Amino acid sequence: RGGEEHYCLPRTLSPMKVASLAFALAAGLLSRDCDASVVRFSQARGAKALAMEDANVTRHHFATQGLLLEVAAGKPDYNEETYVTFLPVSVEVAFALAFVTLVGSVPFILIVLLGGGNMTRAHILESVCLIMWLGVALFMFTTVLQFNSSHWEGPRPLTIVEAVYLLAQILTTVGYGDITPAFPRGQVWVAANVILALCLYGSCIMEVTDRINQRLTAQAAELIAALERASHPDQSDEEAEAASMRAGKRLMDWNYSGAPVDMTPLIKSGTLFLFFCTVGVFFWHFFPGEGKTWLQAVYMSIITLSTVGFGFFNATTEGGKVFSAFWMMFGVATLAATIAAFCELMSKIKAKERRNVPGEKLKFFRLIKNYSHVSSEGSDKGMDSYDFLKFCLVMNDTITEEELTVIEGRFDHFGGAPDGAVAYQKVHDAEGPPSAFKEEFERHKSSK
Repeated sequence: RGGEEHYCLPRTLSPMKVASLAFALAAGLLSRDCDASVVRFSQARGAKALAMEDANVTRHHFATQGLLLEVAAGKPDYNEETYVTFLPVSVEVAFALAFVTLVGSVPFILIVLLGGGNMTRAHILESVCLIMWLGVALFMFTTVLQFNSSHWEGPRPLTIVEAVYLLAQILTTVGYGDITPAFPRGQVWVAANVILALCLYGSCIMEVTDRINQRLTAQAAELIAALERASHPDQSDEEAEAASMRAGKRLMDWNYSGAPVDMTPLIKSGTLFLFFCTVGVFFWHFFPGEGKTWLQAVYMSIITLSTVGFGFFNATTEGGKVFSAFWMMFGVATLAATIAAFCELMSKIKAKERRNVPGEKLKFFRLIKNYSHVSSEGSDKGMDSYDFLKFCLVMNDTITEEELTVIEGRFDHFGGAPDGAVAYQKVHDAEGPPSAFKEEFERHKSSK
């Protein structure tokens, strides 16, 4: 894949001239699109020229009595990329840059979802750190750090395509192990970088996902309400009837069998995961240069998207590496959703099976007795609205009886009026924020 050229210089040359000639030779090799790497000096022994050849490298030693200057050069072992006329870079590099843009846009998506006014210092710091991490990681991977790999011989920096491929393995925790730092300092730096990346990117992704889910839920509710208003312009009677139906519904569900468990989230997320697995199987089998068998492609797809990443099978072409970056990011996300939906489903099934109906009955009779006013003669005075409110909150486990006792004790501490009411000023002074917050609130209110 390359060659070594050895040059012998007379012993009479000064060290400065030898050094100048070494730099000139290295520059000449670089101009021939070679990766000039090593310049070595040694004492030549003997005047006979020697040529050595093996399967990969041809070495020429020209030795005379004098100083031997050895310059080793060879072309780097890079995979071929696909070029088209309308792109200034290769297709693989274009997709790699698109992946970098996708990862780097996460903080800006968060800003749009939150709105500028709702951004906190923590959000700003997190977003700045994520973008800085992305830029520093790409710079270090492609220019500073040296990596070993089964895809090439010897340590060297990564191309942008390889760097994106490695970033995707880090962010998804797949970790094939086919590209690794070559030297100890680089290994420590990459290890620290992995922890930082997972913390920053994981936090941003979780918040973005949560915000998008909230917006979609709110928009769906608004759409349903709008459709109902459009289909029933005059709803005064229907709303009253609906309110009456809600008031007539039991607060406690005594249906022992319980409602059927909804499996829709698991089916949706599982279908998406199977889709990405299928896409991976077809890609790794048919893409030129990859050529996995059907069973190998199935094995690689499942092992990769499950983030196990044994690494026996991995991407071998530049196109495969770029595809892997996108495929791993989205495929692993669908697996996470599938696992979350499965865990939620199992939790609901277990809770349904653990339901203690006899215990709930005993709790009901105990609470209705405690919060009802029954005289010693047996006359039923019933519950007032406050008693019924306490009964419902405790029965539905919204609040515990201990917490309710603490709240009632706090109310009694105020020492209410004969009618049972507590003055507004007492509550304001006893439960309100510190005076500094009050003054700030008043200033803010007066400024508006």
